[in-house]
Amino acid sequence: MEPQRQTDGTQTFLAPEGLAGVRHRYAIGGSDGPAWRAWGGYPSEPHWKATFSLGPPTTLVAAFTASLISTEPLHRTVQDVPFHTRSHLYIVSTAAAKQPPSYSPAPPPVPPVAGRTR
Repeated sequence: MEPQRQTDGTQTFLAPEGLAGVRHRYAIGGSDGPAWRAWGGYPSEPHWKATFSLGPPTTLVAAFTASLISTEPLHRTVQDVPFHTRSHLYIVSTAAAKQPPSYSPAPPPVPPVAGRTR
């Protein structure tokens, strides 16, 4: 995400395809609105949004933002995803049962070649 600093006292970080973002209002001049806003989907009609006032510690906002850009896979079943958002999934895999480690026996020793000595 590349920041876009504007002259109105906001800084916006947008995903490359423009379908998610985080906006920080760093010039708080008499406004009651949120200091941080994050969304997924088009900014005008997001699928979800989160806002933070001036109260939460910046470490909380940083942890929330870091979780949004993490490449760590999120493990959950289809039943854990709300039905109305399942059409937005683009990677679904089935969970395989955890297999016990397999141990293969050591290969048998190679027989000596006839007619050779050391």
